[in-house]
Amino acid sequence: MSAHLAIPATTFVLRGIVDERVKRAYGDFTAPPVSIEPPPRPPGTPAGGNGAQQQPEPAGLTLFLHSVSPNPALRNAWEPHVGPDGARVGRSPLALDLHYLLAATGADLEREVLLGLGVTALSRFGIVPRAKISEVLTAQVPPNPPERLLDGLSTEPLDQQLTQITVTQLPLDVDLSTKLWSALQSPMRPSAHFLVTTVILDVDETIPAGSDVDAVVVGVRPDARRDPAVPPDRVTIGGGS
Repeated sequence: MSAHLAIPATTFVLRGIVDERVKRAYGDFTAPPVSIEPPPRPPGTPAGGNGAQQQPEPAGLTLFLHSVSPNPALRNAWEPHVGPDGARVGRSPLALDLHYLLAATGADLEREVLLGLGVTALSRFGIVPRAKISEVLTAQVPPNPPERLLDGLSTEPLDQQLTQITVTQLPLDVDLSTKLWSALQSPMRPSAHFLVTTVILDVDETIPAGSDVDAVVVGVRPDARRDPAVPPDRVTIGGGS
């Protein structure tokens, strides 16, 4: 697993899952887009003075990755790799949790419809099957030759991680939600928070094998607790001699 594509590949898979559910629900109607950009800011005041009518907000879903944190269960699962001389010869992989905001935009009740579809899509894939990850990633056809780094998402081995990716809806944290919407400078919309765990980076590094033991040296030192009554040329093991 590479360090530069694992996180965007996870977002790409989750967006594909949500987009598939929305398109299936809308059927013959035009399905709103599923974006990974931050929630949009309010539109500016229309030109034309007081008589101009503000256009309604277009419908859509936003799946926004707003923070990344170390996974508490796996952060110490791998000790730093050191050689026989104590020198570090490799790095431990990184186990990360991804925090997403799922927000719905639109007019009237269509926002609630979209939010319900998005929450259902992610909840139905609480444990994302490896086959589903491979299906979403390989569905895109990258240009040949690649034009940018992200064109390699289709070859990202996200389905070969040590642990499966799980999606969990978090209860609403009013303080976090308020700070997040304030930082985005966007009006609050119907939304839900999700924790996606665990994305492991750099697990494909090759760690050099340790050196073989050439000789065993046994050292002996006096024991200050030795019973003076026991001759020094005798060794006591357990209760016998």
